[in-house]
Formats: sequence, C-alpha cells, structure tokens
Amino acid sequence: MGFGALRAMIRPVTRILSPASRISQSNFSTTSSPELRLIFFPLRRSLPWIPPSSAFHSLTDTRYPKRRPMDKPRRKRASLKPPGPYAWVKCVPGEPILPNQPNQGSVKRRNEKKRIKQRRAFIMSEKRKRKAQLQEATKKKLMKRVERKMAAVARDRAWAERLIELQRIEEEKKEAATA
Repeated sequence: MGFGALRAMIRPVTRILSPASRISQSNFSTTSSPELRLIFFPLRRSLPWIPPSSAFHSLTDTRYPKRRPMDKPRRKRASLKPPGPYAWVKCVPGEPILPNQPNQGSVKRRNEKKRIKQRRAFIMSEKRKRKAQLQEATKKKLMKRVERKMAAVARDRAWAERLIELQRIEEEKKEAATA
C-alpha cells in the first residue's frame, strides 16, 4: 500500500476531526432539520475504529516519554563518583596523629550527627525526668492512700473503745438508779 492510498484514507478522518469541520457541522446542524443532518453526517460519533484527535498527536510526538515512577530511587552512576574516601586525613605515615586534630574532615555529616545525638540525649533525659516525676507522684499517692486507711482504722478503734466506755457508763447509771 503506497503513501497515496494512506493519505486517501486519513484525509476524510482528519476532515471529520478537525476544528474547522466541526464549526461548519455545528453551523449546519443549527440551521438545518434533524433529517438532513442524518443524511449528511450519518457516521458521526458512531465509528469506534476512528480514534479521537489526541491519538494522532502521539504519532508526531518526538519528545521522550515521562519516566515511570519507581519504588526505589535510581542508582547513581559509579563513573561520576571519584575513587577514594570521602575526605583524606591529614597525617604523615609513621607520625602520631595530633590530639587536637584527630581526623578532621574525614567524617561525613559530623555536625549533623552531633546535633542528632544531642537532640536524642535531651529527649532521653526529659523522658527520665518525667519517669522519675511519675514514680514520685505514684509513691505520694500510695502513701496518702495508706495514711487514709490507717486513719480510718484508728477512727474505727477509737469509736469501738468509746462505744464500750459509753456502754459501761450506761450500766453504772442503771445500777445507781436501781440501788
């Protein structure tokens, strides 16, 4: 099949799908009756094999497609990374490393790691403080409960003793009244 035959097949489709033909069809449909519309445009919107105009756009698109989303990040190319450690330690072989400059610049993210450790230490110290405060509060609460129970027991004993004393006084009054 040659290029001319392909052009002859695509030309009517592009006329149907082009905006200019749509405008003329809409003008024609507003002025004419529905019967004439069915005669002149019987296949409009009823051809499933004719794709919409956005499908032809993809045939002429020369850009690369968008990168698909991935569940893991793309690996960096090893050729771009220089060989060797992140930072070299300034020292002479055979000589001891100075105490004020142990391995300056050789640890990656040193300050960030220090901040993270300090923050974690602060959080843990606050946690320990809260735990100690909670233990102290629970001890106080238990002590108050024990004191209340002991006071209730002492009141009961005092009332029992007072009751016995009152009964003895009543008996003495009865004996004095009968004698």
